[in-house]
Amino acid sequence: MRHHRLNLVKNYVYRLAAAISLSIVMASTILAQQGPGAAAAPPVVDPKRATHDRQYSEARLRGVGVGANVAKANQQRIAASIEQTKQDFKRIQIIRNEMVDNLVAKKPLDYKLIWDHAGEINKRANRLKAHLMPPTPDDKENNQKNQDEFNNEEMQDALVKLCNLIFSFTENPVLKKPGTTDVQQSARAGADLLRIIELSDNVRKSAERLKK
Repeated sequence: MRHHRLNLVKNYVYRLAAAISLSIVMASTILAQQGPGAAAAPPVVDPKRATHDRQYSEARLRGVGVGANVAKANQQRIAASIEQTKQDFKRIQIIRNEMVDNLVAKKPLDYKLIWDHAGEINKRANRLKAHLMPPTPDDKENNQKNQDEFNNEEMQDALVKLCNLIFSFTENPVLKKPGTTDVQQSARAGADLLRIIELSDNVRKSAERLKK
């Protein structure tokens, strides 16, 4: 690595020296063409043109400044979006693990806790959808479908299904390994996420009714 860096420095120095040498040769050629006593005529300055050029240059500089600020703001928004996506992705896995622990331990269903968990999963899954999937005209219509309600006997099966969906989504190769391109896996990840949103919402509403 150190040897590679030294080579890069040497190449840069050689190129810089060549550019300086070329500039000196060009300057010498121009002076020789002018003759020993030749003197360049003073430039003619148009005050109006000079003012116009200055205003134009200032406007361009302001435009560059505005453009740089907009680009910086866009980069900050993108960075914030990426960080939020990472947090949501990690958090739904943590909640899933807590739900699995409770199910394996065969604890009595705590509907207040289920309501909290399902609500947070739904919120974060919807945010992941907004960041990862483009909106479609059918989104509003789909949100009004499949409003299932679960009773006490059905709730455990619904929680198991929700945990399995989250596992399938978070372990998808497209999401586990950034840069992976797989149309089928991408479609499966999108379908899993939509089902997580739908099922978590139904679980949350059912838990709200059952905890009363």
